[in-house]
Amino acid sequence: MAKRSVFPRPPGKRFNVTAKYWRRCLFISRSFRARSKFWFHKKRALPLNKHLLAFYALVILSIIGLIIFVENHPISHFDLNMTQEIQEQRAWDITLPMKFISVFGDALVAPLSIIIASLFFFIVRRRREAYFTLAVILPDLFNMVIKIFIHRPRPTLENAKIFLSFNQSSFPSGHVVHYVVFFGFLLTVMIVDKNISLVWKIFVGFISAFLIITVSISRIYLGAHWATDVIGGYLFGFIYLGILLKYYFKYSIFKHPEKLS
Repeated sequence: MAKRSVFPRPPGKRFNVTAKYWRRCLFISRSFRARSKFWFHKKRALPLNKHLLAFYALVILSIIGLIIFVENHPISHFDLNMTQEIQEQRAWDITLPMKFISVFGDALVAPLSIIIASLFFFIVRRRREAYFTLAVILPDLFNMVIKIFIHRPRPTLENAKIFLSFNQSSFPSGHVVHYVVFFGFLLTVMIVDKNISLVWKIFVGFISAFLIITVSISRIYLGAHWATDVIGGYLFGFIYLGILLKYYFKYSIFKHPEKLS
């Protein structure tokens, strides 16, 4: 008796293979290719995940070290020197531009800007971006909780020039946290979304990057924060932004690919 081949044979006069059998073979083939592709991408993503974990671990350790430093040195020589250098090394009066840079993080303007950006994304039918823009409020609230536990005094007239006065504690800078998360998310959307025009990418991307960089100088110049406050704001902000972007990309690519637009 002839031994049957394990490979499927095309239907013909001698080999009567049903359509159901061929559909089953096609299904198995597609399943195998899909699993192979998933395994390949998963193996490629491992090194990146390790680097991200190492980066987050380094940032968390830096935050812990900075908190210990701030608790033991409420007013350090480093902060005093940085404030003096930024407030005195200028060729003209830049108080008004510095105030304008900081205005987007004020108590009323910050939530209003989040709502406006979210409504804009809803209008252009980008619900996913709208929801994640609203999520920027969570880091702002969490930062207020941190200020309750870390009672660091703000700069005073005895050690700095004060252009703006606040009653809350100084560490970390809420403005810097908000700018990193809010404008960092907008900058990421401009970079990764291929459906946005180049003009909008350049315009929104440049403004977002400019504000993220200059807000630290603005807060120190205005006498609202110490240098270590803005450093802590950047560290906390990048942690929050990393978590936000992790779920943003996970939601868009792996869970709901039909909601990319």
